[in-house]
Amino acid sequence: MEQLNLIPEEVVTELKNHKNAKLPDNTLKMLQILARLDTPKELLATLLEIAEFSIHHIRYLAGPLVIYGNAWSDTIPQWLKFACIQDRLELICNEYQKNQVGEYATATEVLTYMMPATYDAPLHRDYANLYLWVGNEVLTKYDKLPKDCQSFYEFIDGNTRNSGSKSIIHFHQVKNDFHDISQSIRRSIVKHAAQQGWGKRRVNAKSKLDELENTHPVEISASSSVQMNLF
Repeated sequence: MEQLNLIPEEVVTELKNHKNAKLPDNTLKMLQILARLDTPKELLATLLEIAEFSIHHIRYLAGPLVIYGNAWSDTIPQWLKFACIQDRLELICNEYQKNQVGEYATATEVLTYMMPATYDAPLHRDYANLYLWVGNEVLTKYDKLPKDCQSFYEFIDGNTRNSGSKSIIHFHQVKNDFHDISQSIRRSIVKHAAQQGWGKRRVNAKSKLDELENTHPVEISASSSVQMNLF
């Protein structure tokens, strides 16, 4: 399989030799680098499966993007779709290191879900505040703001000299709505991945890698999505 050429030999060896002990930090970092190279999430999820991550984590990574159901879903930029997969894997690795299985999706996924809804009609104030908060978190993290803007709030206000403290949204203001939507998103992702057959059985690492090597290259699948209305 062509995508396997992206995986350093030491990572494959580490996955093959994995015996109950946790993967070392450098292997987890290498997996996240692969995600930043736009490696298909199905391949990344298979690597987690080989490394015996929790079924929930495997399904969360392999599942589709959840997008607000309307005609504007094609307005979501491709970089944001790939960022969802990168941030999913980052969150999964953090939970893995802490022996945790979380219940919330990432800010990037919440932004991706909400973006089409903003074209339909003005959002309720609470959701508008949430959109501003996740927008600032994601656009700042991925350096997608205009050069003369230091925050998403400045961009929305159209004032690059003084963003104004009144327009800044803090997490405690949107915490409940973020938890509600991100929890629904993550549950939906895991449910759809289970329906697709992910995590139904544990596999032998070597046989799974051999199977991957003998299959045709999979398509970059960050664009796979399901539409639904969560608010």
